[in-house]
Amino acid sequence: MAKRTKSPSCEEHKFYCLLCGREGIPLLRKTGFQHGALHRKKLYCPYCKVEVNHIEIKNRDEEEQFKEDFQNGVYKDEAEESRAFVGNSRRG
Repeated sequence: MAKRTKSPSCEEHKFYCLLCGREGIPLLRKTGFQHGALHRKKLYCPYCKVEVNHIEIKNRDEEEQFKEDFQNGVYKDEAEESRAFVGNSRRG
């Protein structure tokens, strides 16, 4: 019989779309597997219906910083570049 090992502890991180600013699909991360603050990850946005960079949010301070920056248009160019890159890479 296979020996069961205890699964590593995980924490849920939020991801916010750079295009629409809404919260996307959260992911579980191993506690020991951490990225720097406001890490980007290309994910599918269920609201925009496209794959685009999202910002990983681990705590309340990062969430507030993202929302403020998004309101001020900090991510506008990056979001468009991300969307254009994904679109071009999908064409044969």
